[in-house]
Amino acid sequence: MINNSEDFHYLPGECNIDSVGVRWRRRLGYICLIAGLASLGAMYYVHFGMIFRFMIGAGFGYMTSLNFIEAKEHFCVMNASKRTYEVSLYRTKIVDDLYKELDLKKMRNVLVRSMIFAIAGGCLGLLPL
Repeated sequence: MINNSEDFHYLPGECNIDSVGVRWRRRLGYICLIAGLASLGAMYYVHFGMIFRFMIGAGFGYMTSLNFIEAKEHFCVMNASKRTYEVSLYRTKIVDDLYKELDLKKMRNVLVRSMIFAIAGGCLGLLPL
C-alpha cells in the first residue's frame, strides 16, 4: 500500500484529511449504502410502518452522504468539531483560532448538505408497499 501522507498539507476550511482518511471514508460510505438498502428492503418485506422506514432511510442516507462528501472534499466533520486534522488516521490539534473557525464554517456546510440527502433517503422509506 502506497502512503501519500507525506504529500498532505492541511488547508484550513478546505482539507483536513489525507488520502488514507479519504479511502476510509469512501469505504464507510459504501458500507452505509449497502446496509441502508438492505435494511429498507427488509423493512418492506416485513411491512414496517412508514415512520420507521423514513427514520431508517434518513439515518442511513445521512451517514452515506456524509462519508461520501467527506471523501470527495477531503474534509472530516468530526476532525473539525474536535479542532484537529488527520494524517494516516492520527489526529493533530489545531492551535490557530482562525483555522478552527474556517473548519467550523466548512463543517456546517457539509452537515447541511448531508441533511438534504438524509431527507431524500427518508423519502425512499415512504414509497408505497
